Amino acid sequence: MKLAGGATAAAATSSAGCLGLTGGGGGPANEVDIPDNPDEEVDGTSIVHAMDSGHNTNPFRWFQDEIQEETGIELSNIQGYGFGELPEKLRTEFNAQSDAFDLVAYYPQYMGTFAANGHIVPLDNMMEVSGWNPAMDDTLKPFREIYSQWGGNTYALPIDGDVLMLVYRKDLFEEHNQEVPETWSEFNQVAQYFTEEASEVDYGVATYGGRGFCYGWFLTRFGGAGGIYFDEDMNPQINSEAGQMAMESWAETLQYADPQSASYGYAGLRDAFLNERVAMVVQWTDVPKKAAASQRVSGKWGAAPVPGFEGESAASAMPVGRVLSVPSYTSNSKQLAAYRFAQRMTVRKYSQHMVSDPGCGEDPFRHAHFENPAVYTQENPYRDFGGDSSPSDSISFPTMAAAREYANAVQETLRQGYPEPYWPGAPAYIEDLSVEMSKFVAGDQGVDATLQNVEDAWNSTVEELGRDQQQEYYQNVIEAWQNAGLWN
Repeated sequence: MKLAGGATAAAATSSAGCLGLTGGGGGPANEVDIPDNPDEEVDGTSIVHAMDSGHNTNPFRWFQDEIQEETGIELSNIQGYGFGELPEKLRTEFNAQSDAFDLVAYYPQYMGTFAANGHIVPLDNMMEVSGWNPAMDDTLKPFREIYSQWGGNTYALPIDGDVLMLVYRKDLFEEHNQEVPETWSEFNQVAQYFTEEASEVDYGVATYGGRGFCYGWFLTRFGGAGGIYFDEDMNPQINSEAGQMAMESWAETLQYADPQSASYGYAGLRDAFLNERVAMVVQWTDVPKKAAASQRVSGKWGAAPVPGFEGESAASAMPVGRVLSVPSYTSNSKQLAAYRFAQRMTVRKYSQHMVSDPGCGEDPFRHAHFENPAVYTQENPYRDFGGDSSPSDSISFPTMAAAREYANAVQETLRQGYPEPYWPGAPAYIEDLSVEMSKFVAGDQGVDATLQNVEDAWNSTVEELGRDQQQEYYQNVIEAWQNAGLWN
């Protein structure tokens, strides 16, 4: 995850037109034509890339010279947009069939919508070009099956494997003889203890309350309670026993939480932990790297999978993430060059330094990123250092023990991943959920009102987007989730 500052996302609106389900595109795009010598075709081509601004643009700058030397492709411009501004900017350009961008990075919840409307091209035939294989077999199954594919085709290459995990103050847990919580009941007990009994921190916990991605903190509990999004007839299942269990647990957490939680996005929640304000947070998996590289909590942090409910399997929501796709509205040669650049960005040679460097927020998405934990203790050879920066700034963990702890915790967390919607129209449901959950964290409405509001909004969205079509999309997505081992 990955905001450079404290802003939260102003996510997609819930109207069908703004989602791209009307206007522009019209159907899946055709594959890119492969010339006799594709390497010669892309040599000397320059491309423009669009993504969210901030520290996640850094890897593109770190690797661009090496990739240009390998391929002859110049990354001439990186167009950065605010975290919440990016989806709307892409929809606007896509619906206008603009050739403003040759390569785009975005959040996987939009992939199904973009693919179904023909805004991005299938990558399959380019993946078969000699030397252009993106090694998808090495991509972790959840990201390969969910983040990359729609309708039987590959439309995206993952560059960021987001999932929520527990990050805690190991030193304080040991000093106060507190166990790392394995259930949400234990989590709330520990939160209460540190809020009421410990002087080293102000509060036991903080949570993400800002509009945009607070839905992920609900889904982590909802999935752990056995919750599902819809039934077979596309009736919402949020206002259910699982929903009640999740919300009541979260409501208890808020009694012991930093009162600034209502305004916290990624950066605010991260800094509440790094600045020793709270004893634990549920956060994205880049935060332990930030903690290890920080001045105040380096060597004091611990990481573990999020808790679960008694008798249920724990679930770790997978909000955000990032993938690379090639727009349909640029020239064939630019599409080839954009894919080739994306393919090089994701290979082990470069991506291992992307996910191991605390100077960005991308998280592990390949098996290779866990096979050699030593990379998390090593300098990034592709960074330019100057001014106040030094090679040591690119090292996440000072010891192999810390690197192994991190890698093992992330792997365990991914095994209990709970996927977010990504079928065409899915951003509307996510926006509905985010709006209501943000109100809940702020104290503007209680458990029952929040769940009822989400149910009402989702029913309206289903009807607006077309129940039969949404039902078909949802069933296809469930099959993909099952293939990825993330859905019963």
